[in-house]
Amino acid sequence: MADKDKRLVKQAQNGDRSAFGLLVKRYRMQVLYLAFDIVGNYDDAQDVAQETFIRAFTRLHQYEDRAKFSTWLYRITVNLALDTHRKKKRSRQDALDTRVREVEALSIREEFEGAHPDERVEQNELRKVLEDGLDKLTENQRTATVLKYFHQKTSKEIAEIMGCAESTVRIHIYRALQNLKNTINY
Repeated sequence: MADKDKRLVKQAQNGDRSAFGLLVKRYRMQVLYLAFDIVGNYDDAQDVAQETFIRAFTRLHQYEDRAKFSTWLYRITVNLALDTHRKKKRSRQDALDTRVREVEALSIREEFEGAHPDERVEQNELRKVLEDGLDKLTENQRTATVLKYFHQKTSKEIAEIMGCAESTVRIHIYRALQNLKNTINY
C-alpha cells in the first residue's frame, strides 16, 4: 500500500485532485477514529478530521517521502486533536446531548467493527471509565497510549508521529499504564 500511496501523493502534488480524494477515502476513518480517541467527542473529531485533510492538501508540497504518508497524516491529526483537546479541557462542558452523540458514535463504530448488541452497554461503560482515565494522562502519555492500543502502531511509528525517540515513547506508555492502573484501581 505504501507504493500506491506514494504514487497517489505524487499525482496529487502534480495537481490531480482525484488522487488526493482517493487518499482521503483510504484514510478518513482512521483519521476520524484517531481524532475521536484523542479528543473524546465525535463532533470535535469530525472537525479535526476535516481540518487534517485540509491541512494535508494545502501542505502536500511539504511532504517528503522519507516517512510513510499515513505517518505524516497521523502527525497532523495528533497535533490538531491535541490542540482541540487542550481548548476543550479549558472550557469543559459535559452537556447531555454531547454525551448522547458520543455514545451514538461509539455504537456506530462498534457496529462497524461487529460488536454484539449485548456487549455494547458493557463496552460503552468500559469506554467511559477508560476515557476518564485517559483524560487524566499527560498529552504525550495519552497520545502514545491511543496510538499503541487503539491504532496498533509500533513504538517506531509512534516515535515518528510524535517526533521523539522510541525510548521516550516506551516511557510515555509505561507511565500511562501505571497512571491508568492507579486511576481505574485495577
